[in-house]
Amino acid sequence: MKRDFQTRLGRVLAEEENGKITHISLGYSGRELGDSSPVLLMAEEQIKEYMEGRIKELSIPFSARGTEYQRSVWNAALKIPYGEVRTYRWISEIAGGSPRSAGNALSANPIPIIIPCHRVIRSDGYIGGFSAGSELKRKLLDMEQLHYGESVLK
Repeated sequence: MKRDFQTRLGRVLAEEENGKITHISLGYSGRELGDSSPVLLMAEEQIKEYMEGRIKELSIPFSARGTEYQRSVWNAALKIPYGEVRTYRWISEIAGGSPRSAGNALSANPIPIIIPCHRVIRSDGYIGGFSAGSELKRKLLDMEQLHYGESVLK
């Protein structure tokens, strides 16, 4: 099942299988899809609240399919608190591999926002890549930084 919805940072498409979110597409521009299920409605409500700054943590059931290494990188990203960033190097120290391989695994994240890959930046302070584009990554980071003081990102 699929549902798309508007947030203050753009359209989002959420996909669900067996009561768990399996994909999130940010900046969605396809045709409107309005399936509803309890988990899709929960995802819509929580993602909207998150993007409005009303909640800091999501509690949406999810399932992220990937290689063992990708899942270890995604699990490391789940440890990054709201309003904070970590580097690709930090992720690679937890999950193994190199900063580049960690970045590649993060770019394959099927559920951005739920797995907060936008909170991972380069060691030199630049924001690095993001599957939905660097402009949206900066908006997400700026939104979270509003609650934690001045952004140090370049």
